[in-house]
Amino acid sequence: MRRASAADLEDLLALETRCFSEGDGLFHRRQLHYLLKSPHCAWFIAGHFEGAVCVLVAANGRRRWGRLYSLAVDPQYRKQGVARRLLAAAFAWLREQGVTTVRAEVKSANGAARHLYADLGFTEEGVLPDYYGPGDPGIKLYRPL
Repeated sequence: MRRASAADLEDLLALETRCFSEGDGLFHRRQLHYLLKSPHCAWFIAGHFEGAVCVLVAANGRRRWGRLYSLAVDPQYRKQGVARRLLAAAFAWLREQGVTTVRAEVKSANGAARHLYADLGFTEEGVLPDYYGPGDPGIKLYRPL
């Protein structure tokens, strides 16, 4: 497990395209480049790009929280604990930033991800109609750190 840098852009882009489609929230080169350089963002990589997680520190002027922005595990490495290890690293970094809660969204139809998040202490807080496109709702998630 290691923290990603701008030098990882191409490999992260390749991982994103192996894991997501346009309708799933696929990051493009410009977005990845921006996120890799942001001081409010951290990417963690498992192994040699078996998976990656992106978390952000957000604030609204009164409160700070973490946002799980992306979790990608290469299909050939799924169900091997990669996502759990990535999220543990992400949560540790968020705690170091003084964050006490994390929020996320997940496709309502993604049962595997919803099960993982529930196992890790996330609570489903509501439905986001058409969040991933027309007729493709998302679920809002919340977890105290």
